Amino acid sequence: MIALLSKDYHKKQQASRPNVVQALLEGLQLSHPQPRMPSELIKYIGKTYNAWHIALALLESHVMLFMNETKCSESLAELYRLLNEDDMRCGLWKKRSVTAETKAGLSLVQHGYWQRAQSLFYQAMVKATQGTYNNTVPKAEMCLWEEQWIYCAGQLSQWDALVDFGKSIENYEILLDSLWKLPDWAYMKDNVIPKAQVEETPKLRLIQAFFALHDRNANGVGDAENIVGKGVDLALEHWWQLPEMSVHARVPLLQQFQQLVEVQESARILVDIANGNKLSGNAVVGVPGNLYADLKDILETWRLRTPNEWDNMSVWYDLLQWRNEMYNAVIDAFKEFSTTNPQLHHLGYRDKAWNVNKLAHIARKQGLYDVCVMILEKMYGHSTMEVQEAFVKIKEQAKTYLEMKGELTTGLNLINSTNLEYFPVKHKAEICCIKGDFLVKLNDSEGANVAYSNAITLFKNLPKGWISWGNYCDMAYKDSHDEIWLEYAVSCFLQGIKFGVSNSRSHLARVLYLLSFDTPSEPVGRSFDKYLDQIPHWVWLSWIPQLLLSLQRTEAPHCKLVLLKIATVYPQALYYWLRTYLLERRDVANKSELGRMAMAQQRMQQNISGANPSSLVLAADGSARVQSHTGGNLAPDNQVHQGSQSGSGIGSHDGGNSHGHEPERSTATESSVHTGNDQALQPSSSSISDGGQGTMRRNGALGLVASAASAFDAAKDIMEALRSKHANLAGELEVLLTEIGSRFVTLPEERLLAVVNALLHRCYKYPSATTSEVPQSLKKELSGVCRACFSADAVNKHVDFVREYKQDFERDLDPESTTTFPVTLSELTERLKHWKNILQSNVEDRFPAVLKLEEESRVLRDFHVVDVEIPGQYFSDQEIAPDHTVKLDRVGADIQIVRRHGSSFRRLTLIGSDGSQRHFIVQTSLTPNARSDERILQLFRVMNQMFDKHKESRRRHICIHTPIIIPVWSQVRMVEDDLMYSTFLEVYENHCARNDREADLPITYFKEQLNQAILGQISPEAVVDLRLQAYNDITKNLVTDGIFSQYMYKTLPSGNHIWAFKKQFAIQLALSSFMSFMLQIGGRSPNKILFAKNTGKIFQTDFHPAYDANGMIEFSEPVPFRLTRNMQAFFSHFGVEGLIVSSMCAAAQAVVSPKVCFLSIGIKTNTWSC
Repeated sequence: MIALLSKDYHKKQQASRPNVVQALLEGLQLSHPQPRMPSELIKYIGKTYNAWHIALALLESHVMLFMNETKCSESLAELYRLLNEDDMRCGLWKKRSVTAETKAGLSLVQHGYWQRAQSLFYQAMVKATQGTYNNTVPKAEMCLWEEQWIYCAGQLSQWDALVDFGKSIENYEILLDSLWKLPDWAYMKDNVIPKAQVEETPKLRLIQAFFALHDRNANGVGDAENIVGKGVDLALEHWWQLPEMSVHARVPLLQQFQQLVEVQESARILVDIANGNKLSGNAVVGVPGNLYADLKDILETWRLRTPNEWDNMSVWYDLLQWRNEMYNAVIDAFKEFSTTNPQLHHLGYRDKAWNVNKLAHIARKQGLYDVCVMILEKMYGHSTMEVQEAFVKIKEQAKTYLEMKGELTTGLNLINSTNLEYFPVKHKAEICCIKGDFLVKLNDSEGANVAYSNAITLFKNLPKGWISWGNYCDMAYKDSHDEIWLEYAVSCFLQGIKFGVSNSRSHLARVLYLLSFDTPSEPVGRSFDKYLDQIPHWVWLSWIPQLLLSLQRTEAPHCKLVLLKIATVYPQALYYWLRTYLLERRDVANKSELGRMAMAQQRMQQNISGANPSSLVLAADGSARVQSHTGGNLAPDNQVHQGSQSGSGIGSHDGGNSHGHEPERSTATESSVHTGNDQALQPSSSSISDGGQGTMRRNGALGLVASAASAFDAAKDIMEALRSKHANLAGELEVLLTEIGSRFVTLPEERLLAVVNALLHRCYKYPSATTSEVPQSLKKELSGVCRACFSADAVNKHVDFVREYKQDFERDLDPESTTTFPVTLSELTERLKHWKNILQSNVEDRFPAVLKLEEESRVLRDFHVVDVEIPGQYFSDQEIAPDHTVKLDRVGADIQIVRRHGSSFRRLTLIGSDGSQRHFIVQTSLTPNARSDERILQLFRVMNQMFDKHKESRRRHICIHTPIIIPVWSQVRMVEDDLMYSTFLEVYENHCARNDREADLPITYFKEQLNQAILGQISPEAVVDLRLQAYNDITKNLVTDGIFSQYMYKTLPSGNHIWAFKKQFAIQLALSSFMSFMLQIGGRSPNKILFAKNTGKIFQTDFHPAYDANGMIEFSEPVPFRLTRNMQAFFSHFGVEGLIVSSMCAAAQAVVSPKVCFLSIGIKTNTWSC
């Protein structure tokens, strides 16, 4: 095989896609066991015959099998480098490196800490020369130090040092790349160009073209264009050799293409200057206006065509440094035009100043403060500068000194010595504002206040000035607790938002936080009401859930005004949440003022005595509570839709067997009756729980009822205002939501299956030996299930269901059937498995996988939509014109049944006016914690904005997947779904089905092995060994570490797809792990993690913190997040180190950098809603 793959005749197919060599290599990859191949051969074939990802998979498996084989690792690292996979390359090196300096230095390089990384690599090289490592460091690692030191020097713009280094070792590649940036064209011409023998690359052709244009000889332009043509050919050839789906590998090529285009434009600039100078001597009327038109267009285009802000500094420097050369040419060409044509004379100066300031701005934004100062001081090189650019230069210098250690006095002196006479008023105000920032850091509080005051006095329309002053006042309030500062702070924040500050969401978070803890004299409320009318309406859309929750608190009058404005301008952004809010609170609100307390006590007594068996809900501890859910709408017609349903409270989000963090949070079984009653706001629903579970407790019940009543009245006023302003829209939405909430409920067999599935997993989690008696709490739950599922109401509505299942189910699982009820927990488990299999088989065999809309809802089939929009278009933090949104055209004709882990949902397809399709599953029987999902997704959307603004997270395309959740009724909602969703549990169940193995076997095996430990028959020390032995048996025989890898290899069509999926999936897994750790969220069982098989996006269901009785977050997980053996095998050890760790670190940096209070207000409102 080695001889076959090494044949020269394969080169005939080098340009073919696919080719024979790819097929041969893929066959080797799929072989078990894999034959050992020379790593250099695999590398060569991978990059030559476009078999990159097949070669990567082979080399990765070789590296894992032969850990001490350095050639394998070096070949793999080289392929990663050619594909621009820096994180994977660093992860591989960190796993095989010998020294701590290498590991730390590479981590710093990954996240842009160039100065610290360069220092570490330099220290390592010094230690090696001094013999500190006793020759234990491999030569490859020492070469890596040198390579990374050079790379860091390039990012830090240390061209002098690089030139000296290149001269000392006669490295012409380094000299070619560095000399033109000094610039030192003379040395390059005399000593480098004649001697350089380097590889033909697009980059080399670029430098040759730069040199030809810089000479400006007779043939310079023509030579440059020829060289550029050759460079384009080389770049296109390289482009063709790269794998089809690898966008990241093509980024450096795209950057080189931009440089090649700009060299061509530079040639046109020189030609235009030469032609213009010839014409200017004998110009006729009308010609001067057209002179140098090409030049002006190109210079204007260059301002608009800049790299991405998250691109490395070297990319910016390469592009803008060459532009500086052309600006110098323009300045030289028009230096004599100062009197005859001042506009042309200043053209080069103006654009060069803009160019230098832009480069300095990027350096400052990326934290390269020394580089920024160096650029501002040395790169421009002229004494004259336009006022606008002079201001930008001073601002950049000052902001840089503000961030540098020990340079505050230098920056303040710069501000104080600036002559403000020539600047317009706005620039003077900005400089005063920056001066205030310096004085704050220098602890001159009074001076800072005066500076901010002067800034706003000079120019009122200064958003950042208002925000800076607001931050100062906020800080002053924290120090002095004087309420006047609180009032000032809120006034400043709202003024800043009024005048259009970019990150309005973060400042509104602080305003709402302060409003929720306003003092009795209401300083925040006064300022809030004063400036409310001046605030754009769209800025409030992100905070609608918080505003609605605030209606039952002291800040309700202020928040009601905001919601009334939203109802008028953006009705569909508010309607779904407002309607659900009203339905959840209407029963409490309809009680009379005098009888409120008595009624609450009476309902609690009913709860204790057992009340209605059709609405019995059994909590985790066995206590009973009454729950009768009525989802109504607000339209005054008389249609009634009823659907009794009994579903599992566990896994309410994905319908799976998801478990909460503690018994108080989980509900084993629920039975709820959904009744769509169109008489608006009738007191027909109740949800009262005992034992700390409900929304009312004996202590303080009157106050709670009163606040709920006033909140209901306020929400009712808002709804009336919305309906009066948008009557037709409200009617359409009512019809839509009523039909969805009542017509797409699950069947009784599906609900019983969900209940059985939940009970089965409750048995698995119960801390009793399998041979012990069935616990009393489980008996109570089973009794409740039997009464709820086969109640008189069920008998009347579902005659066939009751006739088929009632007798057998009660015989097997009703504790009252003492002769047939299981004696031990293991017997009960087997009975539940038996019923699960029966119900699952019946559900899958008897009911279709797709329903027809015309049969399920004739109303929706004939629904003529006019004003309704596709839901979920108002979540972005930017202005959205209501007339520019996508309207709902119709509901898709096919209603798919989605079955996940014992639960069933109906998936609706909403088709937009633009032809787009959005898929939503209808979830029912939601637990009270379901609202927390919406709060967490709201927090994630805020974090996504933070990720977009941070260089390292944006460069990695880090973004949390945030599907849309739309509430329909208090226990019904629509959740955006992906057709390609799967769960980790489905992957495992698929594996078990293929191997004809019971999916629950690892759980039952583990419990059986630990029976002695549970019964206390062995010592505590032996328990640990027993658990470890059971775990090892399971991982060896039942759940091997290759299950997920095999599933994805069989699911995805090629190595390119697997690689693309792996990268995206690693980022998503890193984000969900980071969020689990940061928010202290546990309970991440496999059925709760949904992932899209085509995109790698992850959505975690039931993803919210658990709270104790005091409202504090509870977390009792033994590990901070879920990273299993199957995940590690899929990514490899160095994939975890390279992709997952770097993504988590980048996300953490992005979150800690802004000084905002999103998390506090998110957690606060989450606790309010629990």
